[in-house]
Amino acid sequence: MTLTRLVCAAIAITAAGSVSTAQAQIPNVLTANYDNARTSENLNETILTTSAVSSGKFGKLFSLPVDGQIYAQPLYLSGVVLADQSTHNVVYVATAHNSVYAFDADTPGPPLWTVNLGPSVPSSSYQSDTGPYTDIAPEIGIIGTPVIDPSTGTLYVVAATLENGSYIYRLHALDTVAGGERFGAPVVISAATKGTGVSSVNGVVPFVPSQHLQRPGLLLLNGVVYVAFGSHGDYGDYHGWIYAYNAAAVGTLVASFNATPNGAGGAFWQSGRGLAADDQGNVFAVSSNGDTDGVTNFSDTVMRLNAGSLAVMDWFAPFNVQYLDDNDEDLGACGAMLIPGSNLVVAGGKEGNIYLMSTQSLGGLSAGNSQILQTLEAADFGIYNIALWNRSDGPLLYVHGQSAPVTSYRLSNNNFSAASQSSMSYGLWFQGMTVSANGSTPGSGILWMTTGDSYPLPATGTLHAFVADNLSTELWNSSNNSVDDLGMFNKFTNPTVVNGKVYAPSGSYQLVVYGMIGQAPSANAPVLTGVVNAASYAAGTLAPGEIVTIFGQNLGPRNITFGAFDVNGNLNGDLTGSEIMFNGIAAPLVYTSAGQVAAVVPFEVQGSTAITVQAGYNGQLSQAQSFPLAATAPGIFSLDSTGRGPGAILNQDYSVNSTANPAAAGSVLMVFATGGGQTNPTDSTGSIAPNSAQPLAANVTATVGGQAAAVVYAGNAPGELSGVMQVNIQLPANPPQAGSLPIVLTVNGVTSQQTVTVAVQ
Repeated sequence: MTLTRLVCAAIAITAAGSVSTAQAQIPNVLTANYDNARTSENLNETILTTSAVSSGKFGKLFSLPVDGQIYAQPLYLSGVVLADQSTHNVVYVATAHNSVYAFDADTPGPPLWTVNLGPSVPSSSYQSDTGPYTDIAPEIGIIGTPVIDPSTGTLYVVAATLENGSYIYRLHALDTVAGGERFGAPVVISAATKGTGVSSVNGVVPFVPSQHLQRPGLLLLNGVVYVAFGSHGDYGDYHGWIYAYNAAAVGTLVASFNATPNGAGGAFWQSGRGLAADDQGNVFAVSSNGDTDGVTNFSDTVMRLNAGSLAVMDWFAPFNVQYLDDNDEDLGACGAMLIPGSNLVVAGGKEGNIYLMSTQSLGGLSAGNSQILQTLEAADFGIYNIALWNRSDGPLLYVHGQSAPVTSYRLSNNNFSAASQSSMSYGLWFQGMTVSANGSTPGSGILWMTTGDSYPLPATGTLHAFVADNLSTELWNSSNNSVDDLGMFNKFTNPTVVNGKVYAPSGSYQLVVYGMIGQAPSANAPVLTGVVNAASYAAGTLAPGEIVTIFGQNLGPRNITFGAFDVNGNLNGDLTGSEIMFNGIAAPLVYTSAGQVAAVVPFEVQGSTAITVQAGYNGQLSQAQSFPLAATAPGIFSLDSTGRGPGAILNQDYSVNSTANPAAAGSVLMVFATGGGQTNPTDSTGSIAPNSAQPLAANVTATVGGQAAAVVYAGNAPGELSGVMQVNIQLPANPPQAGSLPIVLTVNGVTSQQTVTVAVQ
């Protein structure tokens, strides 16, 4: 692979569309899966109809950049009045980097507010006999979906931090208007229970934060916030824990529960689905692999818990519960769903079965027990997520398993029967699912589903829209047109559909917003939503010569257009009517589109501590935004353009570094990055770097796997666009270990992201 192809492949490219209309009555989305029944249905959607959602009418509107991957479902609160008395519909986004963002949900722009809740935990810090934890990578911060109390304007969220070698979980209570802490928050989550299970000391089982993952969505019920914990992929000595805190006095622990106090396992992870609760105040939770005796240990079990004490009031476990544990076929992979208007609860798991039970009598161990209403073999393997459309002619349940079509099942007389299937099968069974409809009326529903495009992960993803009555009809998907690209796929992340828009989480450090495509972009002024390093996707400080990605709306034509070098070897600053100005200086444009532009910060802006950025398209200008300016802001390009995973790195023989083609210890690597600042002699903005070496003016150091690596050369990349930085490093003769190791560059004391890896043999 040539250097040009390597670096170009490492710059993320997406595009966007335009604005949509408004809706008179706007529902709120306050919790994971829309409601405490965990139906994943919005029955108040009148804009996104089956006739409206189609190619040419519906597509990507804009993207909102954030500082980490999004695993939590976005939440939505209408009519929020800010301190300046402006009113906004707000979408709240939480990231694995421990940040919470509040964005205007209808108009692209910078965050209304954002807070960071502490240093996230590197996934590699969780070790087991089989190596570091990789299921969620490269960092773990906020993973479980927060919950909002609209009566007090409070968002409750749990953040994982690593502080001075200590693993800590804290429950925060953030003001939805400005992001400040409320009600005595934050509080460190900690409790113990009597027992002789794993990690017990003198008959007491403590909560060990390093062994647990806060994955399920939070539950708010009658003034109490419930927080559930699972494990890091079955690593270590763990239990299933649930904690209940007073929402109005967060420091007050109301109750706690351990699923296996005299054993091990029983994690609550539920693929991110929240604990369910009924109108009578019962809490429903489903545990995963571990010890089961139906007395004190409740693994692979559906439980009805007392909301006040968290005592087990009733339970169900399949007859083959020991087989499920022995074969890692967690019942708790999906969580419980309550069917509104009934006394029925549904659960399913990895084995592929759906269980229909009465909430009044779950049934205990199911062998020969007639209390179980139905056991439905819905998939050969892998039920991780479900959604419901509570229709007037009977509820429809949506299920997808491994390498299978999406299937709907109609509930009638306490029995499910197949209703429709998608025309295609989807191999990856980690989908997100949401149903939108105009009430329970047949013909108005759409099933929205996110799927991974390949396996193993990481991989790109696709957002699908199916006719909910007849899944064989797919209305639209984001892979049909490159401008609608979803970006990288995060498993189990449900899209939020509300008020004519779809808010789709992405592993590409952005929330992607879809809706009805209105006027042509040229009819509207450009809007900036963020500026990030094109290699790392880090926001914040900019540097002269840094290649950046600008997010927004109406930045250029709907279809992407790439820049070209003129006869003098210079990249043009005016591309199909698009312009990006830094301190009034037009920047060279790598590409442009309606929602995203890549540009080079002009070297001429140096000498200041702040920089203004403004976008122009067809003679109209956006509002200017100000950013800090520094001499350097390094970011390493990754091969998949996400700023994480395998880096854009060449081995000593000029072959691309990869796990299949690792570098030898002591060999020299070529690492490609941006944000290194000016060279000496100086580069010209937008030009092709000369073939002669031009070192950076700044000092550069490097580490691989935390061990210092000698920098042989740091400067321009000959023959590439000025602003692309090449750093040649010599690997240590004795690396700390073989495999994919984190590589970090430090330029003038400023470090690159810590999420890019190099393969070493």
